[in-house]
Amino acid sequence: MHILSKSTYIKGEQCEKALYLFKNRPFLRDKLSMEQRAKFKRGTDVGILAQQLFPGGINMTPNSPSQFSKKVVETLQNLSNPAVNVMYEAVFQYDDTLIMLDIIVRDGDKWRAIEVKSSLSISQTYMKDAALQYYVLKGCNVPLSDIQLMYINADYVKNGDLDLSQLFVFQSVKDYAEQYQDVIAKNIAHFKDIIKQPHSPKINVGDQCDMPYRCEFHGHCWKNIPNDADKPYTIDYKPLYTLLGERNQSTAYLNLLFYRPAVPLFDGDKPYTEFIIGFSILSNNGKFDRIYNWNCLDDLSKWKDSLDILAEQLAGFERVVCFAPQNISAFLQRYNILDSKVLNHKILNFREVLQQSDFHHEKVKSDLSLKNVYESIFLDKTLFEHSRIILNAFSDNQMERELITSDLELENKALREIYQHFNHSK
Repeated sequence: MHILSKSTYIKGEQCEKALYLFKNRPFLRDKLSMEQRAKFKRGTDVGILAQQLFPGGINMTPNSPSQFSKKVVETLQNLSNPAVNVMYEAVFQYDDTLIMLDIIVRDGDKWRAIEVKSSLSISQTYMKDAALQYYVLKGCNVPLSDIQLMYINADYVKNGDLDLSQLFVFQSVKDYAEQYQDVIAKNIAHFKDIIKQPHSPKINVGDQCDMPYRCEFHGHCWKNIPNDADKPYTIDYKPLYTLLGERNQSTAYLNLLFYRPAVPLFDGDKPYTEFIIGFSILSNNGKFDRIYNWNCLDDLSKWKDSLDILAEQLAGFERVVCFAPQNISAFLQRYNILDSKVLNHKILNFREVLQQSDFHHEKVKSDLSLKNVYESIFLDKTLFEHSRIILNAFSDNQMERELITSDLELENKALREIYQHFNHSK
């Protein structure tokens, strides 16, 4: 039975207390956020796609944690089997540390180890991941020709069928990994000692709680730290009122659902090209709400239909209020949805308004999202994470997919509450 894994080792480098709690008090973890779930799914999907560059491999993924030991033995046996040239999720264990390698490929009389990332660049954390894997592989006496990180090529442009040889970039990290081996050996020994302690290490909260990743014990460690979560927000009203402009204008609230696939779907697109897959428009005719919903989840290639529909639906309004991290005006101008002169004064991205008005509250420290802004203004109300909509949009569950329209509407109504809250205070 292993003591450490790649994820727990990286956790220990970030915070020894987090490592201890994960191994001894896992029930104290925060609930996995929708955004984290979305990232994990994206990473898994890209990893499976990368396997197509090395076809005919054996998938060593265990069906359950109880099979790890069995898969370690089978992996080592396959290394000596001349009929096996590729393995996916190969399982290795050394120095009480277990890893699952994304891809390992026979390279003459040696093997090339490959770790797949869904990002557009290589981070220091990824390098440390690979260095740990190299340590375990060398400890298992695997003859390695190289260890590489495989990631998305930011400059790739889809033209016809997907060209995986151009989509992915390979970078050797063997030299870096070799220089890091003594540090890893010392860390592993130290982390195993930490786990055996009767109590968690006394470590104060700090920057390590959010870097390089938000710790999953954040809620536990911060629960007794005084904060301003129950205090009113602060805002500079002078720029706010200037940006709000006229109060009595016909207003539509626009909630756009963007999708940024790591792997481009359409010709001319690069990785992570953003496009609209759905939207909700909320307005009021004086008596009743008027709601217009649209999505292209049945056929994403229809997404550009949204531009003409938006132009038609928004044409009669003097103001269109939205809330998004994207520059909505620039995006819509790029596709000539409306005349730029009309668009520039019609679209009001309320997220940008709050940024320019120095909106501040404890809840928005980590992210100026619609959810956090809404909950910091209306302390007795809650809103779901926006990532829930994206996850549901591509869910295999029909009931979850059907929630998309109502969720977009709920977000739009929350936006209207925020906008009217400030507009009525003028």
